Amino acid sequence: MDSMRSLLSTSDFLQVREHKLSNDLTVWLNEDHSQPKIFGAVVVKAGAKDSPNTGIAHYFEHMMFKGTDKIGTIDYESEKVLLDIIAEKYDALADTEDPNMRAHLQQIINDLSVRAAEYVIPNEFDRLISRFGGTKLNAGTSYDYTLYFNTFSPQYISQWAEINSERLVNPVFRLFQSELETVYEEKNMYGDTMASVAIEKLTERYFYPHPYAYPIIGSAENLKNPRLSEMRRFFEKYYVASNMGLILSGDFDTEEVLPILESTFSRIRKGKPPHRDIVALPPFEGREKVSVRIPMPFVKIMALGFRGVPANHPDQVALNIAVSLLNNSNGTGFLDKLTVDHKVMGAMAVNQSMNEAGILGLLVFPKFFFQTYAAAEKLVWKQINRIKEGDFSDEMFQSLKLEQKREYASKLEDINSRAEVMMRIFSQGKSWQDYLDEVTRIDALSREDVIEVAKKYFTENYMYVTKKTGRYPKTILPKPDYSPIIPKNSDASSAYVERLEKIPVQELKPHFLDFEKDAEVVSLRPLVTLYKTHNSVNDIFSLTLSYGVGQLELRDLDKLSAYLPFVATESMSFEVFRGKLQELGSTLTFDSTDSEFLVVVNGFDGHFTQTMALVGDFLRHAKPDDKKLRQIVDEAKVTEKSLFNSSENVADMLLEKVKFGEQSRYLTKLSFAEIKKLKGKMLLDTFSKVRSVACNLHYCGTLSTEEAARQIKQHLPLEEVSIPSNSPYIRDLMTYDKPTVFFMDMEDVTQSIIYAYMYIDPLKAKEDRPISRLFSAYFGGDMSSLMFQEIREFRSFAYQVNARLKHPPLNRSEKPASFVMKLATQTDKMIDAMEVLENLVHDMPERPERVESVKQTIRNWVNNEYPTSRSLSLKIAGFRREGYESDPNKDYLEVIDRMTMEDILRFYRENIQDHLMIYAIVGNSKSMDMEKLSKFGQIVKVTKKDIYR
Repeated sequence: MDSMRSLLSTSDFLQVREHKLSNDLTVWLNEDHSQPKIFGAVVVKAGAKDSPNTGIAHYFEHMMFKGTDKIGTIDYESEKVLLDIIAEKYDALADTEDPNMRAHLQQIINDLSVRAAEYVIPNEFDRLISRFGGTKLNAGTSYDYTLYFNTFSPQYISQWAEINSERLVNPVFRLFQSELETVYEEKNMYGDTMASVAIEKLTERYFYPHPYAYPIIGSAENLKNPRLSEMRRFFEKYYVASNMGLILSGDFDTEEVLPILESTFSRIRKGKPPHRDIVALPPFEGREKVSVRIPMPFVKIMALGFRGVPANHPDQVALNIAVSLLNNSNGTGFLDKLTVDHKVMGAMAVNQSMNEAGILGLLVFPKFFFQTYAAAEKLVWKQINRIKEGDFSDEMFQSLKLEQKREYASKLEDINSRAEVMMRIFSQGKSWQDYLDEVTRIDALSREDVIEVAKKYFTENYMYVTKKTGRYPKTILPKPDYSPIIPKNSDASSAYVERLEKIPVQELKPHFLDFEKDAEVVSLRPLVTLYKTHNSVNDIFSLTLSYGVGQLELRDLDKLSAYLPFVATESMSFEVFRGKLQELGSTLTFDSTDSEFLVVVNGFDGHFTQTMALVGDFLRHAKPDDKKLRQIVDEAKVTEKSLFNSSENVADMLLEKVKFGEQSRYLTKLSFAEIKKLKGKMLLDTFSKVRSVACNLHYCGTLSTEEAARQIKQHLPLEEVSIPSNSPYIRDLMTYDKPTVFFMDMEDVTQSIIYAYMYIDPLKAKEDRPISRLFSAYFGGDMSSLMFQEIREFRSFAYQVNARLKHPPLNRSEKPASFVMKLATQTDKMIDAMEVLENLVHDMPERPERVESVKQTIRNWVNNEYPTSRSLSLKIAGFRREGYESDPNKDYLEVIDRMTMEDILRFYRENIQDHLMIYAIVGNSKSMDMEKLSKFGQIVKVTKKDIYR
């Protein structure tokens, strides 16, 4: 693998220019011209650990989208007078325990917020990002750092730098009261997740007294008592230039960009963050027993928690190898073997490093009914001790090092994944060269290094965790009795926009797929097509066999894809077969979708021939093993029990029933009784059927098309293909003759999940497809959409807010479309949220000022989502399968460019306005007014058997 080390040190795409601006802000620049986009991020080395249990770091992240003294306001001086009083009142609220006084202060804050909103331009920051080429605007708060990032078109680099530096100079905490309610919704959403409270309890026990012990979002009590003054102090303390990093990866010229960054980001305040004293975690004392409650009967869960290592620790690389001896992608680890041999139902190892501490743990699922925790733990310790005693072959050790290097190199292949690594590495205080040198550190590892770290960290001092069936009491943050904060200037622009518009922009047209040039296409035999794209990044190949049949046609495909990783061939045992793959640095995985069955192979081109020989042997001679089916049965049992503990899962099942009736995937799947009757031969017979259906192969690597085709034809059983594909397989949509509310009652949930479904007749005009895309973005596409602003931003009635209009493929254009809207909200806000949604659907506001912004959003998406070399051919084949002869985005943009508000309104009036809305709602009936709910349609109460087979 000397070639990989050489590649990592010399390839242009891996070169990162590290630079300091005049204010000491660190800049990392990585040029990559493979896609017409730039990923830009600001990394702040401050997170939840710097405001433990208060939620301030997370609050602040939310408020960074509200603008500045220049962005998001028509008159900041007048607005500031009110905002200063609001901040004072929040401090008074935090100091007050008297409920009457608290209610009085909250009402004053609400009145002031309503007045301050008269000066606000909501979502102007988001709109500016979109207006100047941006997509995927987001942020995230971790324990150690906070990220602000998005993707944008290269011609807007100056505007991006101006906007994103401006947001860090003087952020303004406007619309805080409504955003606070949004955070309440987020907190309640986490509380409805099956194991979230148990994980919180476990995290607290594991990390105490370190600040990692507390949830990032903060405690419910602290969320009720926010202090804007503390948030301002947090900003002043940590948001200084020397504590921040600017990450750019993509299509730009470094020398041209540096002056732009100096003139913009150097405005950020100089300063040094305060010194942090790291809180040392005490060692566990012997076997410390802990139990947590999870509402999943019959399923046993056990965990062993050891002290791990923080990022940058010299033992980290060796510990990664030790953990891969327990679990790895080929399923050859010692814990993997316990699962494969069905000695436990499941087992996995976790090794996660934060900046100041690490988690090293094992998660184990004992077998149903009769296996005890003690018996499962004994088996696990036996596997751990094998590593400590050096009971592993040198071949396995070397193959795991090779696997680590392949995974390492794969993360650096494209702009997005490389930028993610850059953000993480910077936040850990490393240089880019430190990261590149890790390959050398992997190479230098010896067996003795791994044995020593296993002895050092897998000790007899650990946390022993078992699960009890039950729930924790919920802390519900109720709906405040506030007036909606509805700004009057939702379509206005600040004076700051004029400054941005004066910045010159080079005209660059979106990059469209060229079906003839972007991928070489070769017919290997009738119904078998090879798509080849070149990998200019490294010597790792990917080969995907996409058979044109999916779960909607063959009901047992999901079980087949789960079963195949556990079996081997007639001539090789599981251990031998998977071991040979691993020694080559290759992996073999399986997946199924509605319309495809996928066989995915990854590895090194230098071992392509040997890998194809192994894969071909498996495809032709996979050997049934009924013992391995016990694992599939147990997994199905766990899935069935966990599905109905998640309101999101239940809502998905209910929506499937509402949209497709008896064709719901949850009603056509194999029942548990049928799964128990499965035999290995039955599943392999299904595998034979799959391999007879038309197949597209997608190879991305360094081999020539001729050589790849020769090896594939020589080794893979392509002669079995004889049946044309029916994909994409389209189910019939349900129609209804009256408004109906399908309701699934779930006790103990705080949030309600609401889907609104609308059947749309087949579109008549060719231009209606692109217009519908414009309408969908205008109505419910992003933070500037009607739904987001009217329901979340102005009224805080929901946390999740979105809508999607979905068409059938072009070659199935005689089929209808569907329009689905989603809300996730506290039950006490549900009726209010639904009323606003109904008004939007049946009397949609006209905002002609937004149309150009929505059109620009679509242009941005087309440009910024140009695929990577590995996904290029998959995208082309997907479009062809749907009936397109060229990139449909080109035609879409030509139509959208000439559309106006009148075109959106015409589409809306013809296809949306007077159509029935059918609701699918999951919630707690005890917390809602069912009589009020009935005004939205006849209530049909749904049971488990109605939506799940």
